[in-house]
Amino acid sequence: MALELTERETFAGVLATLVQDRCATSGAARTSRTGLQATVPVDERPSIRRGLNALIEHGVLVMSGEDIGFTAQGKAFAAYVQNAQGERNPKNAATLASTLSAIDKDERFAPHRPIEDIRTLPARLEAYRAVTQPRLSKGWVVLGALATAVAAFALLR
Repeated sequence: MALELTERETFAGVLATLVQDRCATSGAARTSRTGLQATVPVDERPSIRRGLNALIEHGVLVMSGEDIGFTAQGKAFAAYVQNAQGERNPKNAATLASTLSAIDKDERFAPHRPIEDIRTLPARLEAYRAVTQPRLSKGWVVLGALATAVAAFALLR
């Protein structure tokens, strides 16, 4: 039977995916919570912060100092979200029933934007990072090397 996530489950799933992606990128089991929030556009940070708080309270994520990571329940939820288009896993159904119920009842997971915008948040963050991280062009490197050579020549004279 195909699985369709509710809007609140979708938002919670996107947050879990963001944490999972950052953990995978760093090769660690945990990631910096403030670092994650800092990568999100300013107008979306409050809802992301509230959602992460809710995931911690519902036992999906665990906080250790400044870092967040998945609990066993959180790993099951992340797998559930990844397989949302497939079939339900009866092995995890009992484990996830209380988590899914809590997510559906929690107002902090109410979509703050159209659901399609929420689904595309990970991709938008990749584009946002590319725009906010300027790269040094070859022209500037050549110009810097030339200026250094001129300064060195002037000092040696």
